[in-house]
Amino acid sequence: MAGRSFHGFSFYVNLPVQVVATPQVRNVVNNFDYHGDLVSLKRIHGESNVDYRNRLFDVSVHPGGPLYEGVVNSIARDLGFLRTPSLLISLSDNSAGDPVAPNPRVNILANKVVLYSDWRPDGTAVIDREIRTYQLDDTGYYLDDLAAAINQSSYFTASLIGTIRSNTLSSTMVRDTSNLVIHQEYVRSDKLLILDNTNIIQNSLLFFEKKIFETEVLITPASDGEYVVDYVNGEVESYLYPSGQSYCSYYTAQFPMTIDTVPVQVFTFQDSDFQYELFHHETLDSGEVNALPNAEGSEIYHQLFMLSKVFWGE
Repeated sequence: MAGRSFHGFSFYVNLPVQVVATPQVRNVVNNFDYHGDLVSLKRIHGESNVDYRNRLFDVSVHPGGPLYEGVVNSIARDLGFLRTPSLLISLSDNSAGDPVAPNPRVNILANKVVLYSDWRPDGTAVIDREIRTYQLDDTGYYLDDLAAAINQSSYFTASLIGTIRSNTLSSTMVRDTSNLVIHQEYVRSDKLLILDNTNIIQNSLLFFEKKIFETEVLITPASDGEYVVDYVNGEVESYLYPSGQSYCSYYTAQFPMTIDTVPVQVFTFQDSDFQYELFHHETLDSGEVNALPNAEGSEIYHQLFMLSKVFWGE
Protein backbone atom coordinates (compact mmCIF):
# COMPACT_ATOMS: atom_id res chain seq x y z
CA MET A 1 0.00 0.00 0.00
CA ALA A 2 1.43 3.31 -1.04
CA GLY A 3 2.08 5.78 1.73
CA ARG A 4 0.59 9.27 1.83
CA SER A 5 2.47 12.48 2.57
CA PHE A 6 0.90 15.68 3.92
CA HIS A 7 2.22 19.13 3.10
CA GLY A 8 1.42 22.31 5.00
CA PHE A 9 2.82 25.57 6.26
CA SER A 10 2.77 27.70 9.38
CA PHE A 11 2.88 31.45 10.04
CA TYR A 12 3.11 33.71 13.05
CA VAL A 13 1.03 36.76 13.98
CA ASN A 14 2.47 39.25 16.40
CA LEU A 15 -0.81 40.93 17.31
CA PRO A 16 -4.36 39.57 16.96
CA VAL A 17 -6.31 41.35 14.24
CA GLN A 18 -10.12 41.40 13.91
CA VAL A 19 -11.55 42.03 10.46
CA VAL A 20 -15.27 42.79 9.92
CA ALA A 21 -16.57 42.65 6.34
CA THR A 22 -19.67 41.84 4.33
CA PRO A 23 -19.27 39.20 1.61
CA GLN A 24 -20.12 40.47 -1.87
CA VAL A 25 -22.74 38.47 -3.73
CA ARG A 26 -21.53 37.36 -7.12
CA ASN A 27 -23.53 35.48 -9.73
CA VAL A 28 -21.66 32.46 -11.04
CA VAL A 29 -22.58 31.88 -14.68
CA ASN A 30 -23.86 28.36 -15.37
CA ASN A 31 -26.25 26.52 -17.69
CA PHE A 32 -29.27 28.39 -16.33
CA ASP A 33 -27.79 31.65 -17.60
CA TYR A 34 -27.24 30.12 -21.02
CA HIS A 35 -30.90 29.05 -21.13
CA GLY A 36 -31.86 32.54 -19.96
CA ASP A 37 -30.09 34.03 -22.98
CA LEU A 38 -32.29 31.90 -25.24
CA VAL A 39 -35.51 33.33 -23.78
CA SER A 40 -34.16 36.86 -23.08
CA LEU A 41 -34.49 36.51 -19.30
CA LYS A 42 -31.51 37.70 -17.28
CA ARG A 43 -30.67 36.49 -13.79
CA ILE A 44 -31.43 39.06 -11.09
CA HIS A 45 -28.38 40.07 -9.04
CA GLY A 46 -27.96 37.56 -6.22
CA GLU A 47 -30.77 35.30 -7.48
CA SER A 48 -30.39 31.64 -6.57
CA ASN A 49 -30.41 28.87 -9.16
CA VAL A 50 -33.77 27.60 -7.86
CA ASP A 51 -35.51 30.99 -8.16
CA TYR A 52 -33.96 31.63 -11.56
CA ARG A 53 -35.00 28.18 -12.78
CA ASN A 54 -38.59 28.84 -11.70
CA ARG A 55 -38.65 32.08 -13.68
CA LEU A 56 -37.23 30.31 -16.72
CA PHE A 57 -39.97 27.67 -16.52
CA ASP A 58 -42.56 30.45 -16.22
CA VAL A 59 -41.64 31.78 -19.67
CA SER A 60 -43.45 28.81 -21.23
CA VAL A 61 -46.30 28.69 -18.71
CA HIS A 62 -47.13 32.42 -18.86
CA PRO A 63 -45.66 33.77 -22.11
CA GLY A 64 -45.19 37.46 -22.73
CA GLY A 65 -47.02 39.31 -25.48
CA PRO A 66 -48.32 42.69 -26.69
CA LEU A 67 -51.74 42.41 -25.02
CA TYR A 68 -52.65 42.95 -21.35
CA GLU A 69 -51.89 39.50 -19.96
CA GLY A 70 -48.68 39.10 -21.94
CA VAL A 71 -47.38 42.50 -20.80
CA VAL A 72 -48.16 41.71 -17.15
CA ASN A 73 -46.46 38.30 -17.45
CA SER A 74 -43.32 39.76 -18.98
CA ILE A 75 -42.86 42.79 -16.70
CA ALA A 76 -43.62 40.85 -13.52
CA ARG A 77 -41.25 38.03 -14.44
CA ASP A 78 -38.42 40.45 -15.33
CA LEU A 79 -38.84 42.04 -11.88
CA GLY A 80 -38.70 38.67 -10.13
CA PHE A 81 -42.43 38.12 -9.49
CA LEU A 82 -44.46 35.09 -10.56
CA ARG A 83 -48.22 34.69 -10.81
CA THR A 84 -49.69 32.96 -7.77
CA PRO A 85 -53.00 30.99 -7.83
CA SER A 86 -54.96 32.82 -5.14
CA LEU A 87 -58.75 32.54 -5.49
CA LEU A 88 -60.96 29.63 -6.56
CA ILE A 89 -64.50 30.37 -7.76
CA SER A 90 -66.88 27.43 -8.18
CA LEU A 91 -70.51 26.97 -9.17
CA SER A 92 -73.25 26.27 -6.66
CA ASP A 93 -75.10 23.06 -7.54
CA ASN A 94 -78.71 22.02 -7.06
CA SER A 95 -79.87 18.74 -5.55
CA ALA A 96 -79.30 16.98 -8.89
CA GLY A 97 -75.70 18.19 -9.04
CA ASP A 98 -76.30 20.63 -11.89
CA PRO A 99 -75.25 24.31 -11.73
CA VAL A 100 -77.93 26.59 -10.32
CA ALA A 101 -77.01 29.37 -12.75
CA PRO A 102 -78.25 28.53 -16.26
CA ASN A 103 -75.35 30.31 -18.01
CA PRO A 104 -72.81 31.43 -15.42
CA ARG A 105 -70.01 33.89 -16.10
CA VAL A 106 -67.43 35.72 -13.97
CA ASN A 107 -65.54 38.79 -15.20
CA ILE A 108 -62.48 40.09 -13.35
CA LEU A 109 -62.26 43.76 -14.35
CA ALA A 110 -59.95 46.64 -13.44
CA ASN A 111 -62.12 47.85 -10.55
CA LYS A 112 -64.68 45.13 -9.83
CA VAL A 113 -65.76 41.52 -10.14
CA VAL A 114 -69.01 40.91 -12.02
CA LEU A 115 -71.00 37.72 -11.44
CA TYR A 116 -73.57 36.76 -14.09
CA SER A 117 -76.24 34.17 -13.43
CA ASP A 118 -77.32 34.16 -17.10
CA TRP A 119 -74.95 35.51 -19.77
CA ARG A 120 -75.39 34.72 -23.47
CA PRO A 121 -73.73 36.05 -26.61
CA ASP A 122 -77.10 37.23 -27.95
CA GLY A 123 -77.09 40.14 -25.49
CA THR A 124 -78.80 38.46 -22.53
CA ALA A 125 -76.94 39.49 -19.36
CA VAL A 126 -78.49 38.91 -15.94
CA ILE A 127 -76.06 40.26 -13.33
CA ASP A 128 -76.15 38.48 -9.99
CA ARG A 129 -73.90 41.05 -8.29
CA GLU A 130 -71.03 43.48 -8.82
CA ILE A 131 -68.31 43.57 -6.18
CA ARG A 132 -66.04 46.60 -6.30
CA THR A 133 -62.35 45.99 -5.58
CA TYR A 134 -60.38 49.18 -6.34
CA GLN A 135 -60.89 51.68 -3.52
CA LEU A 136 -59.99 51.10 0.12
CA ASP A 137 -63.63 51.30 1.21
CA ASP A 138 -64.81 48.89 -1.51
CA THR A 139 -66.43 45.64 -0.35
CA GLY A 140 -63.89 43.44 -2.09
CA TYR A 141 -60.73 45.53 -1.58
CA TYR A 142 -58.99 42.60 0.15
CA LEU A 143 -59.10 39.08 -1.22
CA ASP A 144 -60.72 37.49 1.84
CA ASP A 145 -63.49 40.11 1.81
CA LEU A 146 -64.00 39.48 -1.89
CA ALA A 147 -64.37 35.74 -1.26
CA ALA A 148 -66.88 36.44 1.52
CA ALA A 149 -68.92 38.67 -0.80
CA ILE A 150 -68.94 36.02 -3.54
CA ASN A 151 -70.11 33.41 -1.03
CA GLN A 152 -73.23 35.50 -0.42
CA SER A 153 -74.31 34.64 -3.96
CA SER A 154 -76.77 31.84 -4.62
CA TYR A 155 -74.87 30.82 -7.76
CA PHE A 156 -71.16 30.97 -6.89
CA THR A 157 -68.78 30.04 -4.07
CA ALA A 158 -65.20 31.23 -3.51
CA SER A 159 -62.22 30.29 -1.33
CA LEU A 160 -58.60 31.35 -0.97
CA ILE A 161 -55.99 28.93 -2.32
CA GLY A 162 -53.23 27.51 -0.15
CA THR A 163 -51.34 29.93 2.07
CA ILE A 164 -52.24 33.09 0.16
CA ARG A 165 -52.43 36.09 2.51
CA SER A 166 -56.00 37.03 3.36
CA ASN A 167 -55.18 40.74 3.07
CA THR A 168 -53.85 40.40 -0.48
CA LEU A 169 -55.17 43.32 -2.53
CA SER A 170 -57.88 42.26 -4.95
CA SER A 171 -56.52 44.80 -7.45
CA THR A 172 -53.54 42.45 -7.96
CA MET A 173 -55.79 39.83 -9.58
CA VAL A 174 -54.98 39.10 -13.21
CA ARG A 175 -58.00 40.28 -15.17
CA ASP A 176 -59.80 37.38 -16.80
CA THR A 177 -63.16 35.84 -17.64
CA SER A 178 -64.56 32.39 -16.96
CA ASN A 179 -65.87 32.03 -20.52
CA LEU A 180 -63.69 30.37 -23.14
CA VAL A 181 -64.47 30.64 -26.86
CA ILE A 182 -63.99 27.43 -28.84
CA HIS A 183 -63.64 28.71 -32.40
CA GLN A 184 -63.48 25.36 -34.19
CA GLU A 185 -64.12 21.83 -32.91
CA TYR A 186 -64.35 18.78 -35.14
CA VAL A 187 -67.78 17.15 -35.50
CA ARG A 188 -67.58 13.36 -35.94
CA SER A 189 -69.95 11.35 -38.13
CA ASP A 190 -72.00 10.21 -35.16
CA LYS A 191 -75.53 11.01 -34.04
CA LEU A 192 -74.29 11.46 -30.45
CA LEU A 193 -71.63 14.15 -30.35
CA ILE A 194 -69.67 14.52 -27.10
CA LEU A 195 -68.00 17.93 -27.06
CA ASP A 196 -64.55 18.50 -25.60
CA ASN A 197 -66.03 20.78 -22.90
CA THR A 198 -68.98 20.89 -20.54
CA ASN A 199 -71.09 23.83 -19.27
CA ILE A 200 -71.88 25.06 -22.78
CA ILE A 201 -73.39 28.56 -22.91
CA GLN A 202 -76.87 28.59 -24.46
CA ASN A 203 -77.31 30.34 -27.83
CA SER A 204 -73.56 30.07 -28.47
CA LEU A 205 -73.41 26.67 -30.20
CA LEU A 206 -73.08 27.05 -33.98
CA PHE A 207 -72.72 24.28 -36.57
CA PHE A 208 -71.34 24.67 -40.07
CA GLU A 209 -73.62 21.90 -41.39
CA LYS A 210 -76.89 23.80 -41.25
CA LYS A 211 -79.02 21.05 -42.77
CA ILE A 212 -77.95 18.51 -40.16
CA PHE A 213 -78.30 20.95 -37.23
CA GLU A 214 -81.18 23.15 -38.33
CA THR A 215 -83.72 23.08 -35.50
CA GLU A 216 -82.94 22.64 -31.80
CA VAL A 217 -85.60 20.69 -29.90
CA LEU A 218 -86.09 19.85 -26.25
CA ILE A 219 -86.78 16.13 -26.69
CA THR A 220 -85.29 13.30 -28.74
CA PRO A 221 -85.01 14.50 -32.37
CA ALA A 222 -87.55 12.82 -34.66
CA SER A 223 -87.15 14.43 -38.10
CA ASP A 224 -84.54 15.80 -40.49
CA GLY A 225 -82.55 18.76 -39.16
CA GLU A 226 -83.57 18.34 -35.51
CA TYR A 227 -81.07 18.06 -32.67
CA VAL A 228 -81.09 18.29 -28.88
CA VAL A 229 -78.34 19.69 -26.66
CA ASP A 230 -77.33 18.75 -23.11
CA TYR A 231 -75.62 22.02 -22.20
CA VAL A 232 -74.41 20.90 -18.78
CA ASN A 233 -72.65 17.73 -19.97
CA GLY A 234 -71.70 19.01 -23.43
CA GLU A 235 -73.57 16.42 -25.50
CA VAL A 236 -75.46 16.86 -28.78
CA GLU A 237 -77.80 14.29 -30.33
CA SER A 238 -78.91 14.75 -33.93
CA TYR A 239 -81.47 12.93 -36.09
CA LEU A 240 -79.20 12.78 -39.15
CA TYR A 241 -75.59 11.68 -39.33
CA PRO A 242 -73.07 14.53 -39.73
CA SER A 243 -70.66 14.18 -42.63
CA GLY A 244 -67.61 13.93 -40.38
CA GLN A 245 -65.99 16.76 -42.35
CA SER A 246 -67.32 19.77 -40.48
CA TYR A 247 -66.89 21.82 -37.31
CA CYS A 248 -68.78 23.68 -34.61
CA SER A 249 -68.04 26.67 -32.36
CA TYR A 250 -69.34 27.64 -28.92
CA TYR A 251 -68.72 29.32 -25.56
CA THR A 252 -67.93 27.20 -22.52
CA ALA A 253 -67.95 28.28 -18.86
CA GLN A 254 -64.66 27.19 -17.27
CA PHE A 255 -65.34 26.26 -13.64
CA PRO A 256 -63.86 25.92 -11.12
CA MET A 257 -62.13 29.16 -12.08
CA THR A 258 -58.65 29.76 -10.68
CA ILE A 259 -57.64 33.40 -10.40
CA ASP A 260 -53.98 34.41 -10.13
CA THR A 261 -52.53 37.45 -8.39
CA VAL A 262 -49.31 39.26 -9.22
CA PRO A 263 -47.91 42.49 -7.67
CA VAL A 264 -47.48 44.09 -11.11
CA GLN A 265 -50.57 45.39 -12.93
CA VAL A 266 -51.10 47.37 -16.12
CA PHE A 267 -53.93 49.84 -16.63
CA THR A 268 -54.97 51.76 -19.72
CA PHE A 269 -56.96 54.96 -20.11
CA GLN A 270 -58.93 53.18 -22.83
CA ASP A 271 -60.45 50.98 -20.10
CA SER A 272 -63.70 52.62 -18.99
CA ASP A 273 -63.64 50.72 -15.69
CA PHE A 274 -60.21 52.17 -14.83
CA GLN A 275 -61.26 55.63 -16.04
CA TYR A 276 -64.20 55.53 -13.64
CA GLU A 277 -61.81 55.47 -10.67
CA LEU A 278 -59.90 58.58 -11.82
CA PHE A 279 -62.79 61.09 -12.01
CA HIS A 280 -65.55 62.61 -9.98
CA HIS A 281 -68.97 61.83 -11.46
CA GLU A 282 -72.09 63.78 -12.29
CA THR A 283 -75.54 62.47 -13.09
CA LEU A 284 -77.16 63.99 -16.18
CA ASP A 285 -80.36 63.17 -18.03
CA SER A 286 -78.30 60.87 -20.26
CA GLY A 287 -76.83 59.07 -17.24
CA GLU A 288 -73.69 59.26 -15.12
CA VAL A 289 -70.64 60.88 -16.75
CA ASN A 290 -67.05 61.62 -15.74
CA ALA A 291 -66.48 65.15 -14.43
CA LEU A 292 -63.19 66.60 -13.07
CA PRO A 293 -60.29 64.28 -12.21
CA ASN A 294 -60.09 63.21 -8.56
CA ALA A 295 -56.86 63.23 -6.53
CA GLU A 296 -55.55 60.00 -8.04
CA GLY A 297 -56.51 61.00 -11.55
CA SER A 298 -54.88 64.41 -11.20
CA GLU A 299 -51.64 62.85 -9.95
CA ILE A 300 -51.52 60.32 -12.80
CA TYR A 301 -52.13 62.97 -15.45
CA HIS A 302 -49.55 65.24 -13.79
CA GLN A 303 -46.92 62.49 -13.90
CA LEU A 304 -47.71 61.75 -17.55
CA PHE A 305 -47.44 65.40 -18.56
CA MET A 306 -44.10 65.65 -16.74
CA LEU A 307 -42.73 62.85 -18.96
CA SER A 308 -44.50 63.86 -22.16
CA LYS A 309 -45.35 67.56 -22.55
CA VAL A 310 -48.29 66.93 -24.83
CA PHE A 311 -50.85 69.78 -24.78
CA TRP A 312 -48.34 72.02 -23.03
CA GLY A 313 -47.26 74.19 -25.96
CA GLU A 314 -44.91 71.75 -27.70
